[in-house]
Amino acid sequence: MGDLAGLLAGDGTRLITGEASTALLRRVVESQPVMRPGRCTVYLGRPDPSEVRGNLEDLARLLHGARRAVVVTPATTPLPPGVERRDPCLGWLAPLWFTAVLGPESAMAVVAEGESGPRDRLWLVTDPATVRRFVSAVEAELARPDPELLAV
Repeated sequence: MGDLAGLLAGDGTRLITGEASTALLRRVVESQPVMRPGRCTVYLGRPDPSEVRGNLEDLARLLHGARRAVVVTPATTPLPPGVERRDPCLGWLAPLWFTAVLGPESAMAVVAEGESGPRDRLWLVTDPATVRRFVSAVEAELARPDPELLAV
């Protein structure tokens, strides 16, 4: 894929550090589908199934408020019914944690790298064009054929 910072580069992108700021900004972005039920599309990247199990109630509330919900996570992750599951495989999405909310006229995202543990560094993306470019890159990665299957 290249450089994550390059993909997220834009006027509406800020690098955020600190656990308190990270938690607050996650709540801001993830409250959008709950405040406007049925209007937003939500893309979530959740590489760690145990982390999802710990937040399943909050995750279910977030996903039920979405018009469409896509979660990029391993098959062992429990998800509420009606959610589109995508397997991150071994590409650049595997260690990426993100929430992208796309509304009819606006979009926001929080994106962090790391397999597990506290995420005290993330990007807040408020430029709708940058969020849509990020989601397009996610969809392109998910659509790539598995190189191991091609080698058979």
